[in-house]
Amino acid sequence: MVVWIPVTVLAVVFSANTASAQLSVGLPLAQRTDTVAELEERLVNRLRATRADQKAYLEQIVQLVDQRKLPLSLVVAIERYALRRNPHYPFPFFERALNYQARKRGVTLPSILHFQDFSFVDGRP
Repeated sequence: MVVWIPVTVLAVVFSANTASAQLSVGLPLAQRTDTVAELEERLVNRLRATRADQKAYLEQIVQLVDQRKLPLSLVVAIERYALRRNPHYPFPFFERALNYQARKRGVTLPSILHFQDFSFVDGRP
C-alpha cells in the first residue's frame, strides 16, 4: 500500500522552521554601544520634533549623553514619560521634565529659546 503525501503539506512544514530562525530580538537602547546616532533619531521621531530649534535642542541633549553628563537611561525614561503624557505632541513634556531632572543632578540645560531663530521678527530673513 502506497501513501501519498501532498507536496504542499511538506512545503509548509519545512518553511515554518526557516521563518522562525529569521526573527531576531534587538537589544534595548540603553544596552547598545552605538547609541548616539540612534538616540538622536529616536528622540526626533518619537517626540515629533519638526522645527529646527527642537532638533537642535535634541542634538544638544544627545551631546550631553555622549559626554556622560546626562545618563542615557534618564533620557529614555523621560522620553517614555512624555509619550505617556501626550502621545500627539510630547516634546514640551520632555523638555520640562528633562530640565527638572537635570537640575536635580546639577546639570544646566539650555532653554529651547536658545536655539530659536528670531531673524524673522524685524522683517529681514
